Amino acid sequence: MIGIDAHTHLHDGGFDYQIIEEGRMLGIDLFLCSNIGDFVAHPSIDEVREMNRALVRELDRLPDHLRGYCYVNPRYGRDTMDDLRRNVEEHGMVGIKLWIATLADDPLTDPILEYAAEHRLIVLTHAWRKTVGGFPYESTAEHVARAARRHPGTRFLMAHLGGQADSAINIIREHPNVAVDTSGTIIGTGEVALAVQRLGTDRVVFGSDLPHVDLSVNVGKVLGAGLNEDATDLVFGGTVAGWLEEVRR
Repeated sequence: MIGIDAHTHLHDGGFDYQIIEEGRMLGIDLFLCSNIGDFVAHPSIDEVREMNRALVRELDRLPDHLRGYCYVNPRYGRDTMDDLRRNVEEHGMVGIKLWIATLADDPLTDPILEYAAEHRLIVLTHAWRKTVGGFPYESTAEHVARAARRHPGTRFLMAHLGGQADSAINIIREHPNVAVDTSGTIIGTGEVALAVQRLGTDRVVFGSDLPHVDLSVNVGKVLGAGLNEDATDLVFGGTVAGWLEEVRR
């Protein structure tokens, strides 16, 4: 089975080959990657296009190791959709990255999420409930759940276990089209076990949030969760491998 990290980013427009070497030692061979540049909350459409062009260059450079999420700013309407279609249908991207330009359930996301359902794309959706320091349009599990309810045919991957795993898991639990990734705190072994217990093995997938965190620590967090062999295989890539086979370009 191929190991898959479903949540990574470019850094300074590139993907460090040392990560691929480390991944090989840890059993992670494929990295699903987005490019959110310099972490500007509301990038212009030209900035978004350039971020996606940089990702395309890395996908072409490392075709055996990278798959792409098209980063979108939903506020640009038709221009956003044109860039999304180009990156999926011409450049083979397998998903969409929603960050903090809008809330996940904003009606501005509807055309994007409808397209995602049509093409069976993975919608990697940032979600984090913060006590302090949150961004104005930073989604929480509630926003993801409302988007999933409105778009039951869209496949959502809620990042970071929602930031507060216990409550976030309960909020999205009734929506079978929402899975979670394991990125978040580096001491989240118990959160991984909790997610599998409540959601099932097919709705929890490995994600590291590279390059901002250490890959080996994230792998260890899952290995320490006490899952059986079948569940471990699904989390580390089995489920995402099945999703990738369903992507339509």
